[in-house]
Amino acid sequence: MILSANISITPFLLSLIFGVFGILCIVIVCLLVINKKEKHHNALKTNEILAYNTHLSHELRTPLHAVTVISKSLLENAPKASQIEDLQILERASNYLVKLINDSLLLKKVDAKKLGQHQESFELDSLVYLVSKTVKKQLTTKGTEIAINIDPKIPNHLNGDPVKLTQLLINLLNNAVKFGEKKPVLLKLEGRKITNKSCEISFKVLDQGKGILKEDQREILKHFHQLESKNKSFGSGLGLPIVVALLKTLNSQLIIKSQINKGSEFSFSLGFKVNSAAVKLPQKINTALIENLSVLVVDDNLINQMLTIKTLEKIGIKAMPCHSGSEAVQWVASKSFDLILMDLYMPVMTGQEATKEIRKTNTSIPIVALTALEKDNHWKELAQIGFSAMLHKPYEEDELYQVILLTQTSGKAL
Repeated sequence: MILSANISITPFLLSLIFGVFGILCIVIVCLLVINKKEKHHNALKTNEILAYNTHLSHELRTPLHAVTVISKSLLENAPKASQIEDLQILERASNYLVKLINDSLLLKKVDAKKLGQHQESFELDSLVYLVSKTVKKQLTTKGTEIAINIDPKIPNHLNGDPVKLTQLLINLLNNAVKFGEKKPVLLKLEGRKITNKSCEISFKVLDQGKGILKEDQREILKHFHQLESKNKSFGSGLGLPIVVALLKTLNSQLIIKSQINKGSEFSFSLGFKVNSAAVKLPQKINTALIENLSVLVVDDNLINQMLTIKTLEKIGIKAMPCHSGSEAVQWVASKSFDLILMDLYMPVMTGQEATKEIRKTNTSIPIVALTALEKDNHWKELAQIGFSAMLHKPYEEDELYQVILLTQTSGKAL
């Protein structure tokens, strides 16, 4: 398989991308309608429903991720001025649909009590900075500023659930930006009950929008509910329900204060353990350290395989396509590779089965699992099989490079 690192823009390619995107929109709308009505039907057990939604979400994310990556690639290859806006809309819309799928699945997991607890060390200022950067990147409303105010008394090195905290802050900031009438939004962190072992932090997101009537404040916390707004940007009505659901798993609650024509304040409080040792943050990735590696890409999905190979070839990695687990076992027996990127769900022989076979004769080559499975619930099992690392799909370029770099320097990425 020969894949070009450059993609030229043609009317046919744009029409094809928009056509695929349109079909996906229809599918996702149908999925949302089904999910909304699902609570009225009890024919399927909760675990079966969750498994089905997880599988369907994974299948939808694959082509959407392809649209996002290709749109980004086209934007980087000097498109015509008349094409830039179309490509930006396409990229923004596909990013939104991926988020919508993830949000819907997250709510299902919370409802089914399948959302795992995840405690780890993190730096508060870095987390807040990345949250702000993420929200600004997703902005469809130009000119909106996000100000950050962190109480200097709050310890910076904490232990808690940074994944859920990040989701909470992103959803609240997105909501504030959407209804903030293009005025500055403030994220404010206040410390309480601070000791050398623990602390409580109040997180507040303040906007200067039109405010919310008292009778509407409960309504906006319901799934798929939206208030009327002049801002016609994307919105699913899932952002605040997700905040409420996540806070419930963390034994906290969302507090809303609002004044008509003055703005709104959304706040919650969480407790954290204080770390005395500094958290080691990943450094900027030096891709020169992983150039010229020979990587076997094992995936039966040609879209996923193409995107992965394009990402690898972009920095000079030699990538070999492989379409099945059994084929991977044969390739490793006859050829030397520096790394294997292994999809898990493949027909005939799964990624787990292929890895077991490879480990019988080769215990040194790093094997990275490419999967939509949650790390907390599945990594222990994968590590016992013989995987060196696990990368959650869909992933960003830097995440892939980081995992490859870690496997080459330490042998293990997790």
